[in-house]
Amino acid sequence: MLDTETLKYVVPAAVAVLGWFVGHQFNVYRDRQNKRRELRIQFLLEAYRRLESAANREGKTEEQMLAFESAVADIQLLGTPEQVRVTVCYLEQHAAGGSAQIDEVLRILRRDLRKELGLNGEVENAVVFRFTRRP
Repeated sequence: MLDTETLKYVVPAAVAVLGWFVGHQFNVYRDRQNKRRELRIQFLLEAYRRLESAANREGKTEEQMLAFESAVADIQLLGTPEQVRVTVCYLEQHAAGGSAQIDEVLRILRRDLRKELGLNGEVENAVVFRFTRRP
């Protein structure tokens, strides 16, 4: 049996090892969550840029169309349920030949990305600006 003198050293050592282990596990979990968040923000920010770049442009290039398709895939993979829902709604309207507007998808992505980055969520009246090009 352990005597009192031995317990004086074993118990604090066990508590220290257990505390280190729990702290380490918490740090690993936190680091994973932060990395996931960073990757998600990075992918959705790039998706936003690709969508915005192709939005409201006449005669999209093949490169812009591929970037647009890639952005839609990224949103469906990493987006929130609301982002995916609005994107799918846009795609269905576009496929049906209607006057589909990507503006709502851009608005929701902009709002959510701003919140993730610690900025005010909504920016009212944000506009996709395009120069008029003359042939």
